[in-house]
Amino acid sequence: MNLPCLVWTDLRTSRIEHSSVSDLDAHFRIQHVVEMAAIPQSIDQTSPLLACFEYDYPNLAALKALRSTKQAHPSLPILMLTVHHSEALAVWAFRTRVWDYLVKPVSAEELWSRIEPLLSVLPLGRDGGREIAMPAPPIPLESRFGIPDLAQQEAQCAVTYVELHYGEPLRLQDVASFCNMGIYEFSRAFKHAYGLTFGEYLCQYRLQRALELLSNPHAMISEVACAVGFPNASHFTRMFHQRIGVTPSQYRLNPSSWHNSAKNA
Repeated sequence: MNLPCLVWTDLRTSRIEHSSVSDLDAHFRIQHVVEMAAIPQSIDQTSPLLACFEYDYPNLAALKALRSTKQAHPSLPILMLTVHHSEALAVWAFRTRVWDYLVKPVSAEELWSRIEPLLSVLPLGRDGGREIAMPAPPIPLESRFGIPDLAQQEAQCAVTYVELHYGEPLRLQDVASFCNMGIYEFSRAFKHAYGLTFGEYLCQYRLQRALELLSNPHAMISEVACAVGFPNASHFTRMFHQRIGVTPSQYRLNPSSWHNSAKNA
């Protein structure tokens, strides 16, 4: 069977852990690239159907490699996988015209479910495509620095976990275990990396998501509370009032009046 090619650009700082990309070998001929300088030649030689750039903590050079690849091959779909995630990084990825952006951990099944629909619209034989003149988006500031220290890397696992599960009940011991740490070690690492406790961060994150949902006039306060992980509307209203300065109902009436308070929730 003549399988299409996938160029897997593996720019992780550590390749000890198994990658779900390697499990796609039943669907693709996988060209594994670990050196940024080898990316152009690999793409030219294999004419891949798509490319995957995998990171844990992407730095400036690694993101430039993705951007340069997309500029040189504008018709090549690029999938980006990363442990480190932020709004700025996600915005940069989509402005760079990344086809899909996934925050790890990602199972092989989930990865394939995101790729499979693409195969029905892509020709098996690819050409270089026409380059579109677009300004290159600037690399996010957070990625212009070196690899974070161990405490920051471990704490980042918790941030990723919150972004995926903030609507569910979260126990400190479960998050610490996800980061392969004890509760005390995790709490100290998180406070060192972010300047606030994990509980404070979780509450702040949930309230920021609640502010977005409150813009929908059809969403009930109790529904918003449940959606962002608060156990009940009463607790949600109390925390909202403490951090924002008004109740959710009052905020909804005139959100622009409380914009600065909301940003600092």
